[in-house]
Amino acid sequence: MGGWCMRPEERRRLPGSPAEWIKHAESDLRLARLGAKDDAVQRGQVCFHIQQAAEKAIKAVLLSRGIDFPLVHDIEELLELVLQGGVTVPETVDRAGQLSPYAVEARYPGCWMEKILDVDVVEGLEIAEETILWAGRIVALAP
Repeated sequence: MGGWCMRPEERRRLPGSPAEWIKHAESDLRLARLGAKDDAVQRGQVCFHIQQAAEKAIKAVLLSRGIDFPLVHDIEELLELVLQGGVTVPETVDRAGQLSPYAVEARYPGCWMEKILDVDVVEGLEIAEETILWAGRIVALAP
């Protein structure tokens, strides 16, 4: 399994370039869009990929700026690190923090979250798309 099996404290850097993280974010967004069109796909699983898309895009920004970050799914915590690194976070991207609960809780049966509605999926898709576009612009400008 390679480096991913190491404990976080043993790992110096996450694998991949910022551009690769953007590609993975775009792939998660695509999976979410496909799932959103299919009633057989659980809304929680769609929202998981929405959250992953935003999280990976933000981590791409952090990597592009050489900012270390913890291995967490808390988007608000990651955005705080972005701000501390001197990167401006637009309001549309700041809203990505509301996607954090989809990282774990929404994926499993018996989820404590209220029912996920189609409007939640549409809003999440918009937030993830804006986050990826923002991150892509920053990564493209990185030295």
